[in-house]
Amino acid sequence: MRPWRNWIWLLLPALAACGRDRHIGKGHEFLELGDLERAVQQFSQAINAAPRDARAHHGLALAYCRSDSAGPALRQYRILCKLSPDLADDRFLRQKTAGYLGLEPYPSSRLTSARGNDAFPAISADGAMIAFSSKRDGNTEIYLMEADGGGQRRLTDNRGVDYAPSFSPDGRTLAFVSDRDGNDEIYLLDLGTSAQRRLTHHPGEDGLPAFSPDGGRVLFISDREDKYRIYSADVLGAGSGRERGLHRVFDDDLNKIHFSVRRDRLLVQEERENQVALFTAPAEGGPKQALACPPFRAGLPTVLSPDGEHLLFTSSREGNDELYLLRVRDGASVRLTASPSQEFGFGFSPDGKRLLYDSNRGGDRDIYLMHLDRLMTREEILAAIERE
Repeated sequence: MRPWRNWIWLLLPALAACGRDRHIGKGHEFLELGDLERAVQQFSQAINAAPRDARAHHGLALAYCRSDSAGPALRQYRILCKLSPDLADDRFLRQKTAGYLGLEPYPSSRLTSARGNDAFPAISADGAMIAFSSKRDGNTEIYLMEADGGGQRRLTDNRGVDYAPSFSPDGRTLAFVSDRDGNDEIYLLDLGTSAQRRLTHHPGEDGLPAFSPDGGRVLFISDREDKYRIYSADVLGAGSGRERGLHRVFDDDLNKIHFSVRRDRLLVQEERENQVALFTAPAEGGPKQALACPPFRAGLPTVLSPDGEHLLFTSSREGNDELYLLRVRDGASVRLTASPSQEFGFGFSPDGKRLLYDSNRGGDRDIYLMHLDRLMTREEILAAIERE
């Protein structure tokens, strides 16, 4: 054999590896662009060239999960677990494959169990206390408990319906909604003295109260001008018999609006024809900035995680109301709950390690905490796949 032919045989493996690496690289580029069909093609070509290349199987599993191709995703994940346990520990893959198996990727703790529809939970800024509404004593009132469910006690006691509590940044005051004076208005409750003061005064319906980042104002939605808009009122005006410092946060009309406050920004959710558009804006009001994520159907406020990287939302896209987590940078979403019951998400603990929601999965609506730092292990998911 001629010497130059020896070099060709030596170079062939290197050339094949280069081609395989090129397919894997292109596959990840298409993943970033959201072109999932081409991503599948590139990773499949890499696997054809090297059937045991774990990187190619990892990429293909990601592409199938992003396109919600459950069967192929589970098959690829099973292969990946055998080829590379480290790559199979990918957080997104574990979240998605658990969901495809009908499992919830994170465990939940039930915090309340009294009959009477415990709902609308809110967690304090230090993560120590949770406020919620309940009809356990015959009428819908505001209750307070420790973050582990202990020390549950009633805060309000009147014939009206009190609900939707929200903590002030310093944790000393709750804003909530009540119809005790004839229609839905916003009230404040001092947790130290139990004193209650009425903040809003209008025949329109006021709801979804949330404190401004400095605690000096309460933002809320109202239909007082025939369209749902976001308003704010000064806390100092509470109890004076009139609204003080009232102003509209946005001048434009919005439809079926919800919002949440994170630090000094508003996450505003507008629903049109069962589709949701999201944008952020300064809490003081100002120019809106569209949030780059695909539209989705949702019935409750969308909440931004403390690190700003994920959105928690409730959707009935798979038949009933469930919780989903959407990754802001690329729109990839995972289903967090898997039950025939209704789940409604309300927020995160300050460190982002727990998720607060209510559900009727126990027969009656109760408050739950999902532990986002306890994701199902690769071994647990693989064992569930093998049982299928």
